Amino acid sequence: MEITGDAFSAFGMQKGNLISCKSRVELKVREVATGNILLQDRQTSVGVDVAEQTAAKTALQNAAGELAERIVPKLGK
Repeated sequence: MEITGDAFSAFGMQKGNLISCKSRVELKVREVATGNILLQDRQTSVGVDVAEQTAAKTALQNAAGELAERIVPKLGK
């Protein structure tokens, strides 16, 4: 199996000192021998912090964690 994907985050809004960012993580699981796509999934999430970079990374981390919770059990079958 080969797992590939894409991820990005973007500024959402600012309220006072808090900055929010939204992210999207997309994954594709492919069988290398045949090229067949076994699984595709995506997740969006939000992160909040006083620094935009940290909010963006938190949003990506949250999305990846939620996606992993769904994908890992399916890969074990």
